[in-house]
Amino acid sequence: MRILHIIPYFYPAWAYGGTCRAAWELARATAGRGHEVIAYTTDALDSRRRAGPPFEVVDGVAIHRFPNLSNRLAWGRLFLPPTFGLKLEWAIREADVVHLHEYRSLQDAVALPILTRLRKPYIITAQGGVPLLIGRFALKRVYDSWIGQRLIARATRLHALNTMEHEQFLQAGGRPEQIFIAPNGIHIDEFKTLPVADGFRSKYNIPDEAPLVLFLARVHKIKGPDFLVSAFAELRKELPNAVLVIAGPDDGFLPEVKRQVAALGIEPAVRYIDYLDGVAKLEAFQAANVYVLPSTYEILGITLLEALACRTPVITTDRCGLKDVVVENNLGEVVKFGEVGALKSALLRMLAERGKTDRGRGRRGREYVLSNFGWDKIAERWEAVYQQCAAGQRLQIGD
Repeated sequence: MRILHIIPYFYPAWAYGGTCRAAWELARATAGRGHEVIAYTTDALDSRRRAGPPFEVVDGVAIHRFPNLSNRLAWGRLFLPPTFGLKLEWAIREADVVHLHEYRSLQDAVALPILTRLRKPYIITAQGGVPLLIGRFALKRVYDSWIGQRLIARATRLHALNTMEHEQFLQAGGRPEQIFIAPNGIHIDEFKTLPVADGFRSKYNIPDEAPLVLFLARVHKIKGPDFLVSAFAELRKELPNAVLVIAGPDDGFLPEVKRQVAALGIEPAVRYIDYLDGVAKLEAFQAANVYVLPSTYEILGITLLEALACRTPVITTDRCGLKDVVVENNLGEVVKFGEVGALKSALLRMLAERGKTDRGRGRRGREYVLSNFGWDKIAERWEAVYQQCAAGQRLQIGD
């Protein structure tokens, strides 16, 4: 089976967040199951660099990269690769099924008329992008009116990460029979043998005895770092030796966070670290006593799964798609977004458990994630979905 992925950013553009990682892991897992997997993407990599080369094969996935007009605009989520459509019709024609990642993108807009004309089955993975969220509301409404509504109506399948996104698709005009639910996962092999993390604290001048709170995500307002900083300032009144690590690429909000930290007078207790990946990321999770993802909106929250796989208990908000998993399996705590006192109290409770994680929530969290969120298991379900689409077991779509 020939599977074509269309996505604005792809391996190894991890700075763009969980959507990039999820698309790559799914592509790699299905390629490992013997399918021909192709990705059409741009050369976006991070805020300063472009990805290359124009074509390469990695772990069985054939990656075609088309240069953006501006890397700066791409980092602002405006991907404009002028040559993207030149070979796209051929790629779509040759594919058995097409998988679109993201919901509002030039790539989807270019692909839609070709998909419609060729009557090619396609799947949309929106990764929480259907609702109108922060910024560009007028532009998003125009896109939805001209492209988005048709994109959803004509899709063979709509992939929801959870029941939250299922409802979002319904509100956007999707039909119940189009929608299927499957979570994202993590690359289990990366977490089977955890590295020794002793050097992380010394590298960033964090005392061994200091309670360590970790934020590891894009530093964007939607991720809620300002909410965490407010709660941490209150926490410091009761645990004056606590340290907060803010790790992740600046997505436009870091200067505001730094101003807030300075205004609260907690600068000596905060460490700023740029993007972490690989062993460095695992060391950060293990060195932390608690990982916090305080998002205003989070359709899933892969970093929660990664922290749990490292035996680190977690705190998130009621606006996170994994909140039910966290509560029902006693893997951490969920607080209402914006309630500073509630987050401070949750931090105090979690930090009171430090040193006991191997026997308590940390051990349970690792076992639960490794058993339920590996990409190999998730790819089995995706393989069946792809095969149904490719075999013509598709919905009746409009012309």
